[in-house]
Amino acid sequence: MFGVRSTTHTYPLICVISKCMPHSMHTPTPAPDVIRVTKLHVYPLKGAAGFSPQHWPVDERGLRHDRRFMLVDETGNFISQRTCARLALVRADIISNELHISYPARAQTRPKSEESARRTHDVAQRKKLLIPLETLAILTPALGHNSIRVQVWDDFLEVPALWPEVDAAMSEFLGQACRLAYMPDNTMRLTSITRGEPRRNLSFADAAPLLLTSETALDDLNERLRQAGSTAIPMDRFRANIVIQGAALAADDHWSDLTIHNVKFRASNSCKRCKVITIDQTTGEFQSRDPILTLATYRGDGKSVTFGQHLLVERAGTISVGDAITIDACER
Repeated sequence: MFGVRSTTHTYPLICVISKCMPHSMHTPTPAPDVIRVTKLHVYPLKGAAGFSPQHWPVDERGLRHDRRFMLVDETGNFISQRTCARLALVRADIISNELHISYPARAQTRPKSEESARRTHDVAQRKKLLIPLETLAILTPALGHNSIRVQVWDDFLEVPALWPEVDAAMSEFLGQACRLAYMPDNTMRLTSITRGEPRRNLSFADAAPLLLTSETALDDLNERLRQAGSTAIPMDRFRANIVIQGAALAADDHWSDLTIHNVKFRASNSCKRCKVITIDQTTGEFQSRDPILTLATYRGDGKSVTFGQHLLVERAGTISVGDAITIDACER
């Protein structure tokens, strides 16, 4: 099974996993007037839709299996919704220790209602590709043999690429040549030193192991959108791993250390947002320049806008929907 790789720096992380779930799951009892977790989201395939468990293990790289798979173009550069909005229509789930990649069986059109959107995403209307996860932890890519050199921003990695049938299906669906790459546990990709030390191992995620967003912040944004004559948006636009409720508006901008159940996190910085937040995640289409334009009026950061917080893991464990959050320090 997957295990956390030992590194040269001290890292007291232990994550026990069976069939991709913890051996014992705690059942949180939410109390009133506390900050708590309301949603968890795991995105096994970078840029694609994911799934939302009630409980999930956390290790050095974030939620287990999050963004450990990635599609790359012919040059090895990563593919995301920034350049391929249609990737939003691909979904990656983990079921019975298998990665399930599914996508619409026919061309998608804009749903006319919530009900038609639900029908569009029904499993019966989707093609599916399966990859067993049991053997992936021991994969060691050999240069030029079932491996490729991939690029994620400024990082270059040699990683396995073993699934030509997935490559062919995704190339046809996305309309561009691509290959599926995987990051084994023994791959080293460290967070930027600008996110603080000690640096932590990272998946194929853009910048940090996890992203946390607040429902309070979304409510405030949606009120501003409505006042500006725009349409309110759902939280899925921001592709967060942890969604919380009960925090004061903008309080998370100051958090530096927090605990959720038995997991300790370090908050490094607010997340700078790109045009992906303008893509409707149910249709894979760009909607408008909002919410970027509205965020720029009150959450500008140079030429960027921010929404949500990047987290690094200081101690591994398991977190659940309903867990209370303890803010240990506010030193940012």
